[in-house]
Amino acid sequence: MQTCTALTYSGGGEWNYSEEISIRENSGNNLINYQIPIVLNSSNFDFSLASSEGEDIRFSSGDKQLQHWIEEWNVAREEAVVWVKVPSIAAEGTAKITMHYGNPDATDISSSASTFEFYDDFSGSSLFGNWESYTTGGSELKVSNGVCNLIVPKFHPEDVVSIKSKDEFPVNSMFVAKRKKTTTGTDSRGPVITQGFVDPQRETKNQVLTSTELQNETKVIWILENSKSDARYFPRDLTAVNVAEGDWYTIGVAWYMEDEFGKIAWFKNGVRDSRMDLAATEENNYIPVTDMKVYLFASTYSDVSDNTGYASFDYVYVRKFVSEEPTVMFAGTMAEEETVTEAEPVRINITPASGLISAIRIFDTADYDDTAIVDLKDSGINTVMLLTDGDNVWNLERFVKKAHDNDMQVYAMIFNDPKSDSDEDNSVYVKDVLEQVMDYNSKSLSAFDGVNIALDPCSEDPEEACALNLLILEDAREIAGDKLAVAIDIPSSYALADIPAVSANADLIILQTYSLDESYPQTKDEIIDSIASKMGEIRISDSKALIGIAVNEGFMTDADVQSLLEELQDYYAEDTAFMGTSIVVYEDYEEYSMIPETTEESKGIPGFSGLFAIIGLLAVSYWQKRR
Repeated sequence: MQTCTALTYSGGGEWNYSEEISIRENSGNNLINYQIPIVLNSSNFDFSLASSEGEDIRFSSGDKQLQHWIEEWNVAREEAVVWVKVPSIAAEGTAKITMHYGNPDATDISSSASTFEFYDDFSGSSLFGNWESYTTGGSELKVSNGVCNLIVPKFHPEDVVSIKSKDEFPVNSMFVAKRKKTTTGTDSRGPVITQGFVDPQRETKNQVLTSTELQNETKVIWILENSKSDARYFPRDLTAVNVAEGDWYTIGVAWYMEDEFGKIAWFKNGVRDSRMDLAATEENNYIPVTDMKVYLFASTYSDVSDNTGYASFDYVYVRKFVSEEPTVMFAGTMAEEETVTEAEPVRINITPASGLISAIRIFDTADYDDTAIVDLKDSGINTVMLLTDGDNVWNLERFVKKAHDNDMQVYAMIFNDPKSDSDEDNSVYVKDVLEQVMDYNSKSLSAFDGVNIALDPCSEDPEEACALNLLILEDAREIAGDKLAVAIDIPSSYALADIPAVSANADLIILQTYSLDESYPQTKDEIIDSIASKMGEIRISDSKALIGIAVNEGFMTDADVQSLLEELQDYYAEDTAFMGTSIVVYEDYEEYSMIPETTEESKGIPGFSGLFAIIGLLAVSYWQKRR
């Protein structure tokens, strides 16, 4: 029996059973916070050992409890489907999670909202604020008893009703609806039901929709439009739903991108129908890949027939999707010839941004409410580095969770001890905060994805200070293990010879080209020359690096800065060690750094406490994951 200290709502009891589950990635992509269906039946699970409704089911990875949602749990048939949000699965690698059960005192924590990108079970008597609705021609929208009904009750040409989410979703998403159709008129065809993705501003501008028609929905079509390519496509009657009226079933619309072109797939009751697979091409680019909203629609026919009725929806959700989905394997049922190898941990899991800034460092969350976090994501930022100390770590959970809900990674930034100038005290402080971060991760609903640690520049006592740096790094690597990425800031004055030793314990090195000495390099050539030898050491150590540069305020609209970023990007385009460019606003850096008083004669590069107690804002740009 495996145990996990993070399991919650135990009711005072213990989990008596556990099962290891291996999840193999098949698409060649690093998957982050991916929803995996765990299908249980009599061949892989003893239902008599768990609670009658699965209330005691828990999932964990290491010491972290994972979010899950029970879609189905039927003891009589010995069948269940449980969705689990898995933090990371390396490309073509295998992740392992543990399923815990056998605690009759445990209470249910199944949470669809925490597991999926979007979920609505239509509880209450009206739509929540995450939908927009439209009715015309006498149509109606009614929500009651956990069901949303789109009603077209009148004998009227194109009587229509629709709802559209307020949230937008990126390509590589799947929209699933549990639904049924009811006919109330004399025309047995009943209403037309449409489901899928539409443009946020105008539904007909960009569309990935599937529409079902006729009795028992025996006709299924795609409705596709890509305004960017001015391409439209309406392939008709490709398959059939063939579900008797009044029976519930699920339809899934999968919309994804491969080889730079959009593709789509169609699922009925969780099973993919390959007859509906379609892929755009350069000549026929009819599948958009811009962010879209999810959409449900019901209508009568335009021929004025009496095909009135309504479409009912029990629940809907949006999840992530790749075409070759992961394979789930139970330890007790794996074929003997099939071996599962542990993949390298997915530590540096930052993906290319859609805007100039990929990551941002935040030192005070007070100015970042939920709307601000969404705005960060909408601007293209996918990683937040968050100042963390021993006093505030639990105050950051809500921010971290909201960032994760918006598919952003969060790194805990650990700088020097603000209460001491002693290198020894700083060493103890960094280790103490890191241990508190690990403790937080083992108990929190939203764990940090990595840590960022600053090094002493080794300028005052190089031998002792640099040796202490390496001890700090060794401790950090041991404490973080394979559960957290470790990113290290290296100051411009750092000794070249020590970089290989740093690389051995760091997943990412951030080379700072600036200091409080205003003579730091500012042009592309100056920056490249200043770090060329260090990049060489990083390259030969098979490590990864960000290049840190200093800019002035207003850099987002400064053409010179944008040109500099592009020039650096072009120069290092073929360098597998280069992960991107980090930016610091020099005015903020200078204002918020604790600058020690110096005389003209003793002026030099400040020590550890002077250089890294930054309480301002740093923006990390062009952080790209490379092969």
